[in-house]
Amino acid sequence: MAITRRRFIALVGAVAAATGLPQEVVAAELMQADSEAAVAAARLTTLAQTLRQGTVNDLGYAPVALGDGEPHLVRDELTTPQANRDQRRRSLLCVVHLTDQHIIDVQSPARVEFTDRFVNDACPPPFESAHRPQEAASARIADAMIRRIREMGSSPVTGAPIAAAVCTGDNIDNQQANETDVFLAVMDGGTVTPNSGDPSLYEGVQASGDLQYWHPDPAIQDRYKTTYGFPDAPGFLTDALASFTAPGIGLPWYSAYGNHDGLLQGNAPTNPALEGIATGPLKVLSPGPANPCLLADGEVPISPVGAPATPVTADPERRIIDRAEYARKHMESPGLPTGHGFTQANVDNGIVYYAADVGPLRFIVLDTVNPGGFSEGSVGDTQLAWLDAELQACDDNQRPAILFSHHGLRSLTNPIVTPDPADPQGGDLPRHLADDVQAVCTAHPSLILWVNGHTHSNTVGFRGEGSGAFWDVGTAAHIDWPAQARVIEVVDNADGTLSIFTTMIDHDDRDPTVFLARELMGNDPQGGFAGTGPGEFNDRNNELLIANPFSATGPAPTPTPTATPTPTPTPTSQTGTGSSTTNSGSTGQRLPATGPASPNLTIGGALLLAGAAGLRAVRQPRT
Repeated sequence: MAITRRRFIALVGAVAAATGLPQEVVAAELMQADSEAAVAAARLTTLAQTLRQGTVNDLGYAPVALGDGEPHLVRDELTTPQANRDQRRRSLLCVVHLTDQHIIDVQSPARVEFTDRFVNDACPPPFESAHRPQEAASARIADAMIRRIREMGSSPVTGAPIAAAVCTGDNIDNQQANETDVFLAVMDGGTVTPNSGDPSLYEGVQASGDLQYWHPDPAIQDRYKTTYGFPDAPGFLTDALASFTAPGIGLPWYSAYGNHDGLLQGNAPTNPALEGIATGPLKVLSPGPANPCLLADGEVPISPVGAPATPVTADPERRIIDRAEYARKHMESPGLPTGHGFTQANVDNGIVYYAADVGPLRFIVLDTVNPGGFSEGSVGDTQLAWLDAELQACDDNQRPAILFSHHGLRSLTNPIVTPDPADPQGGDLPRHLADDVQAVCTAHPSLILWVNGHTHSNTVGFRGEGSGAFWDVGTAAHIDWPAQARVIEVVDNADGTLSIFTTMIDHDDRDPTVFLARELMGNDPQGGFAGTGPGEFNDRNNELLIANPFSATGPAPTPTPTATPTPTPTPTSQTGTGSSTTNSGSTGQRLPATGPASPNLTIGGALLLAGAAGLRAVRQPRT
């Protein structure tokens, strides 16, 4: 692993004194070691190789194949790149961004997988991905990403150590206590138990016999196999849900709150009835003749009577948790820092936004979940005022700031107005959408970057102009193709500019269950290889240039050597050579303040449908 700047200077002096060699000779040797660390790390990223769709079979199913690496694209929309900056630059901070891990209790009665089949029948978008063939392996997928990050250890650009990780929400899938426990165990290390209910039985939809779900069992020829060419995979569910030992990320890590962390299925505010469904003994596996899509039409009456519920093993650990308990579980986590950004104050007041100094930068972490429900986000009035004050303090203290949240500006489109119980004075009202939040952000030159998730897609663009401009970086999910994380490194070019390097990484795939899970992701008929997850070339590996808002950031150290990764072909649609490509003459990707809203109009009704079906099953004599 690469050494820190302070340690570098100390080592130069110590080694020179012990050996009698000139300090410049010792420095050159140590800088070469840093460069070697960067090269080794780069070989584990998409700089060296990418993943793509392989040769399809007669039904369109394809394995995952290897593709050429992708160099960093120099993005100069916000400032002009200066010559020889690679010889002057020094690393300020290197972190890794993980988002939308979606640790899933696939046997939970509070899930509504049965709605997935209606997506292609003009059903509202929120029913998408209610069932994913690979989701039983969610904990192992997250663990495989952590193993890859541990193997890297260093920046693929400068060789500086990866100093921290940030998880920007949807860490879990269904607001459940047991999902949160699994997520924390994966991140911190130790025994991970993805199973729930009866550990000797699988009681989820993938052994139900309903042909709308992918069944690993060869005896069942479901629509995934007959229509899309999915394989048989005997033992997949057993292997995916078996307990395993996780190494943990081995880094300080910080957590943000997402809609799936704070709302049932990422959409529905909880209530006692829904909580009873989650911990109860009945699960709807198939909808029967009922069509939950009709819940979107208030003119069409719908009865849940025909929806069959199946007895399952009740599990009290599936209980729904609120923000205070979510923060408390993080406080009890053994990893560093204590609370992973949350403090006892967050436990006491149920507020899950915070700020922390990490190296020379300020991390500001928002809670963008709308307490009124629906998948898209918003920011409350009290929190927006707090954000304004935090950024003003960064301006005054000349400390660059990075904003982290689950929803980015493109997803702050949820107009629902519901008082927040964590703010007894004003209910954190009114709620603010993208335009208001962007106006606050662009008023502060200290903000250089906003990092987010939610869309399950890689995207990179910029917001604002002049001294108020900043970069906006969204990263793909773990649970869907391409299942990537992103290394983000901020470097000072010592010429009045900063470079923000973003580098995509694919998870380790030595676990055969994880290997198959990634292949299943790629073939998901609702996305996969043909979906929007990977983004475009300029949404992945980048050098994002921005003016340094302050003349100097931290003490002046020895320049950081820049590695030259294994050469890879440059896409023909771009210009430049080597490991960096210049976006010369580009008009840039100025992102709009708002994106299309996709509020979930029916997910709560689907959950209630599941509950009603369960109640009916309780009242029916079993035969």
